[in-house]
Amino acid sequence: MHSTVPNTSGRTRFSIDFRTLHYDDVDNRTGAPNIDSRCTGTSLRDFMRGTDLSRLPEELVAPYDSGVVTTGDVLVYQPIQ
Repeated sequence: MHSTVPNTSGRTRFSIDFRTLHYDDVDNRTGAPNIDSRCTGTSLRDFMRGTDLSRLPEELVAPYDSGVVTTGDVLVYQPIQ
């Protein structure tokens, strides 16, 4: 769980997140339960393997997805070039 507080320092503040996952936990659905949010869908498509930048296979991600896609939804984050 994380949050932010107002920045009253007068200086720009940067925050960098590093998130990891364990492939077997995703495959076996043995990760921690998500009990404190109401988000839909999944961010699993954004994860890439460090050695070759490959993404998780869609068949591994699909069970975590809500199945609801609406106009404007982005399934994989693409930074603006």
